Amino acid sequence: MHPIQFQMPVRRYFRKRRFKNFISDYQSCQTILDVGGEHYTWPIIGRSEGITIINIFAPQDTEGFNYVIGSGCEMPFADKSFDLAFSNSAIEHVGSEENQFKFAREMMRVGKKVYCQTPSRLFPVDPHLSAPFLHWLPVAWLKPRVLRYLTLNGWLSGKKYEYDVTWISKRKLRKMFPGCKIKTERFLLMPKSFVVTN
Repeated sequence: MHPIQFQMPVRRYFRKRRFKNFISDYQSCQTILDVGGEHYTWPIIGRSEGITIINIFAPQDTEGFNYVIGSGCEMPFADKSFDLAFSNSAIEHVGSEENQFKFAREMMRVGKKVYCQTPSRLFPVDPHLSAPFLHWLPVAWLKPRVLRYLTLNGWLSGKKYEYDVTWISKRKLRKMFPGCKIKTERFLLMPKSFVVTN
């Protein structure tokens, strides 16, 4: 079983909670750009029209969604060309802090409104690994062999893989998205993720 398939019920639960008011909050947005996303997020939200997805890859079956292959750090769109620039758990995967700032600037440039979510490192379970506490270790310790045998993803996929997450604190998000609001999502009182909106 692929790890994503195993995680989907859990992800769906948390995303349903997160997006509970999304449709009503962004009902007036006719055009939405999903930066670094995939189309399986949108049935959970309950919307399929007016959505463009930019990612470094496009699946074979796009299920009717408009995909653009490109980087969220340098997007081929005019300023304010979308009513909403949306991103869910992508900004932590773009590599360096410099790239994260570029990603944030590009979202604010192309979107009239912004919605950017990223997980919190303070939460004891890393959603990327489906494992507790490992993400609190120094990154140098998270070798492919360790991830293969000490994470649920590793056991389910049977593969070694690189850890490509650069965590972002709430303080840093304030610098990346000046003038925006940052909401802390909590689960059992612990900060699970941050959501940036304007």
